[in-house]
Amino acid sequence: MLDYAIYYLGCRVNQAEVESFEDKLLEFGLKPSLNGKADVIIFNTCSVTNKAEKESYRLIRRVFKENPQAKLFITGCIVPLNKTLIDQVKDRIINQDQNLEKYKDNIFIISSLNKNKLIDILKEQIKDKINFLEGNNGLQNLRFKYNIKVQDGCNHFCTFCIIPYTRGRSRSKPIEQVIKEIETIKNNLISTSKKLNNEDIGIEIDLVGICLGDYGLDINTNLAKLLKEIAEVIKNTNIILRLSSLDLATIDDDLIEVVYNTPNIAKYFHLPLQSGSNEILKLMKRNYTVEKYLETINKIKQIPDVGITTDIIVGFPGEQDHHFNETLQVVDYVKFHRIHIFPFSFRPYTYAYNKLRYVKLDPDKIKEREKILTQRSLDNSYNFIKSNLNKVFKVLIEPNSLAYTHNFIRVKTDINTDIPILKNIIIKGIYEQKTNFYIALGYEVKNKEEVKNKELEKQEFEKQELKK
Repeated sequence: MLDYAIYYLGCRVNQAEVESFEDKLLEFGLKPSLNGKADVIIFNTCSVTNKAEKESYRLIRRVFKENPQAKLFITGCIVPLNKTLIDQVKDRIINQDQNLEKYKDNIFIISSLNKNKLIDILKEQIKDKINFLEGNNGLQNLRFKYNIKVQDGCNHFCTFCIIPYTRGRSRSKPIEQVIKEIETIKNNLISTSKKLNNEDIGIEIDLVGICLGDYGLDINTNLAKLLKEIAEVIKNTNIILRLSSLDLATIDDDLIEVVYNTPNIAKYFHLPLQSGSNEILKLMKRNYTVEKYLETINKIKQIPDVGITTDIIVGFPGEQDHHFNETLQVVDYVKFHRIHIFPFSFRPYTYAYNKLRYVKLDPDKIKEREKILTQRSLDNSYNFIKSNLNKVFKVLIEPNSLAYTHNFIRVKTDINTDIPILKNIIIKGIYEQKTNFYIALGYEVKNKEEVKNKELEKQEFEKQELKK
């Protein structure tokens, strides 16, 4: 039996794709490597920043050097859509170690746009060495967190972003196919719960996409309609549904209402801001203004206990102190409880690369702004946990005793388990500090009466908020 290893960097979409690759390899009878040595290796790479691209190549070279006779299948955003440049990717992998030159025929490069063909290409290469009928022995059923890719590609062409050039235009997965995948996951959950005789077993499904909010624009539907269909499938189950990053322009009242009114959908939004300056947003070619962004934020904040996180780029060409101060004003107003901070880097093919490379970047200034935003993120994370003290949340406990509340607070609990289970916990304080957020401390609430009282308090609070 052949061993496999899969590596990925970058976004949740890459993670979702990796999970689908792994399910196929298990079906083929391959088994996961336990020591880093493998016969078949897949890399799903990232190039959203210069740093991510360098890390992707570093990882590939290291693993290839340790497994020179393995077959490497490389895809993701370091692979340009331009076919004439694909050989350059292979050359860049082996150019620092000529000992790998004789193994270069073991490297297979698949562009992001053709990523769906990777498994077929892999299957053709190993068809004489495996028994495709061995099956996966049910291993895929042991996954309790799923990332379902429902959309890929991007039509927006922000001036800093390489993604439209690596993943192509926006494409949506049909609603029927998404529902079929979720029904399969639900059936696996029900089967496993019965097998283990544990009704507390739960799972989380994250809907992911490069521009998730653009879902359906190419197939005459939208994300709100998809969520309504999913809600019918997952109601009265131990399934939590969470949305990944959303573009502001695609959030409307209908979508907010579906999230608000569906118990199984996490009350959480990740809304990239990128800059709090209208002048910089225009240079970035973002499709909103600060005023529009805050208008949407105010609507979302009508959802009680809602969590809001964001992405911000620091050091975009032309960003001055007053632009950055405008960003800080938005951060202080919204109080994002986690900020993902990206130091600007020029990416090939983009407008910024072609037209703004003459603008000198100040690395020290970028590091200073990054440090300021990191502290803001920490402060907001601390205060958000503080505002949720003594509140009861039903969370999915992972085997490491960690969990996420529906509003995206990371919690260390006192519950030990070998399998993810849904339990009521109450937040009681801070557990530890991470780079840009805090982990809360939570304890299991076993008294059903206490849970009921907390729920009544929450409902009364929501009524008062609606009256306002």
